[in-house]
Amino acid sequence: MAAVSWTVIIPVKDLSRAKSRMADGRPAPSDLARAFLADVLDAVHPCPLVDRIIVATSDPEAMAIATAHGALSVDDTGHPGINAGATWAARSATAGTGVAVMVSDLPRLTTAAVSRVLELASAHPVSFVADLQGTGTTMWLALSPTLMPPHFGAESRQAHLATGAVDLVERYPDQVLLPARADADTPEHLEGAGAGRLGPHTRQALDGNPASTPHEMPDTAPDT
Repeated sequence: MAAVSWTVIIPVKDLSRAKSRMADGRPAPSDLARAFLADVLDAVHPCPLVDRIIVATSDPEAMAIATAHGALSVDDTGHPGINAGATWAARSATAGTGVAVMVSDLPRLTTAAVSRVLELASAHPVSFVADLQGTGTTMWLALSPTLMPPHFGAESRQAHLATGAVDLVERYPDQVLLPARADADTPEHLEGAGAGRLGPHTRQALDGNPASTPHEMPDTAPDT
């Protein structure tokens, strides 16, 4: 399988309004959203197949977190929503690499899982990673940005299949992929351990010690 270098696009909406379904307890949903993003960035950054990481957002705090964790940020004001923001960011800022779009709420993500996804995706023009529920999408990958756009949200797995994209989970039933499928939208998603350990920033937030600024976030990457 030929080696492909990748630009990873992580669209992030307003952190202060993110994770509303987590609002029935502590920590605050916005603290969890910040922690999820930091854990995702720390998992992606060490991957040798990743050429660069771009956070597409209009949220200044998300931009600061991106910078603190070794990523670029682009202001996607005027391109609301994960699909529009990802498509714009990839077409505006990518050249000579594959494009991987991933959600920012993967608190169990590991570098090993990212590496495996990118390795498998290198064999297919367009592919995706289905979430643990089997209906949504956590990652969408294309060998060229001209093969955009992606689809995220409810029933996005079926939308991707309809375009001919390869379901990496179905094609390669690999346990290493589990952390790349485990997005977190509800408190219940944080309780099970079947997809691996929570990242250090998420654990810190759940322990009641969220980092107040990006500069206070530890640099420790999740276990791989």
